[in-house]
Amino acid sequence: EEKDAFFEKPPVQDLTKSFRDINLSRPLLKAISTLGFEHPTPIQSSTIPIALLGKDICACAATGTGKTAAFMLPILERLIYRPKRIPVTRVLVLVPTRELAIQVFSVGKSLCQYTDIEFCLAAGGLDIASQEAALRRNPDIVIATPGRLVDHLHNTPSFDLQGIEILVLDEADRQIHEHFKDQMDELIRLSPKGRQTMLFSATMTDEVEELATLSLNKPIRLFINRNTDVANNLRQEFIRIRPAREDDREAIIAALCYRQFNERCLIFMPMKWQVHRLRIVLGLLGLSVDELHGNLTQLQRLEAFNRFKKGEIGILVATDLAARGLDIEGVRTVINYNIPATTKQYVHRVGRTARAGQFGRSITLVVEKERKLLKTIVKNSKTAVKSRIISPEIITKYKRKIQKIQADIKDILKAEEEEKAFRVSEMEVNKAKNLIIHEEEIHSRPKRTFIQAEKRDGNMMFM
Repeated sequence: EEKDAFFEKPPVQDLTKSFRDINLSRPLLKAISTLGFEHPTPIQSSTIPIALLGKDICACAATGTGKTAAFMLPILERLIYRPKRIPVTRVLVLVPTRELAIQVFSVGKSLCQYTDIEFCLAAGGLDIASQEAALRRNPDIVIATPGRLVDHLHNTPSFDLQGIEILVLDEADRQIHEHFKDQMDELIRLSPKGRQTMLFSATMTDEVEELATLSLNKPIRLFINRNTDVANNLRQEFIRIRPAREDDREAIIAALCYRQFNERCLIFMPMKWQVHRLRIVLGLLGLSVDELHGNLTQLQRLEAFNRFKKGEIGILVATDLAARGLDIEGVRTVINYNIPATTKQYVHRVGRTARAGQFGRSITLVVEKERKLLKTIVKNSKTAVKSRIISPEIITKYKRKIQKIQADIKDILKAEEEEKAFRVSEMEVNKAKNLIIHEEEIHSRPKRTFIQAEKRDGNMMFM
């Protein structure tokens, strides 16, 4: 009852309106038309009119429903009529990862292409000096990850949050999961109390409810999709792996990709080394494939993501890094190396396909100990769940194929290790040279301030 009292009831919503009916200015309608959009998605139809009224919003919506445009369009609409005499940063959008920050930045720039609204991207893994220079110019909108933004607040003297009029907390549940809770609390505290705040989350956990209580004022709660159901146009398939045959997984995936699913296919694996190895295996089998995981540099991750998005490669092997938030259009097939630990994680993974009304397929490999979770998924599914059978002869055939290239796999991994060791040595030598050459200048610089988070489970975490 207390929770219900905290939220205001949403007004009656008309989900049949077009973008032209939602009170948007001509520059935005022109951008929407250029991008080829005609009708808003349910989250956009629900959010935009309420956001234009300046009300706080707490929205629970599945990934891929158009959340970014849902909050970005009303923000841009308000900024078109902003005072322009003195540059002021009026909008802050917080996201959990660099990749999502870049994606939100890209969507925002596309939507404001016929306006003079300025954006700044402040995320880890990108050049910090250029970010500081951009922040000093007080751009209209800052899109940031919490850790990097707190760093800038302590090290960029002319930048602060005193002018923030709109705060967006995107993928709030994941920001909490990524241990950004302390930074988010600080950023909320530093933002003016009279601001408008919009919180978006794929799941509405107790932690998210607590964050909503801290950051929102008389918000309107929108449940567009509770994110526990898969899309109706998704065909779910499971491949049962019998006891003592778990090492068949790699051969099964190779067979699936080689024989049928080699275009717009996203494969999820639990470990980074497994992702890398499968990329090598599929590549040696002649398939067009790349990888996405945390051991890659930011540039490598962006290149892999963009190549898959543009269709330059047919298969992307990834860890759960790509399972939430990233918008990859046109994924036809999702293959799960293993069944995720929870139903929610499963829904997040398979939610990369069957989006925007398109047909999609998910194939999940399941061992005996995972059958309990499989039964839960089958029980909760509104559509039929199918069993896919791969003959033992096919599995044996692809195990032999992989066995034949084992020597090549080892050679590639060895060469990569040697190259990595050489690069590290070269970096150390260059670092030593620079310390000698620029010693006086380095010692004259003021020290940067880094934020130390509170202790968690006895370990000190640094952000």
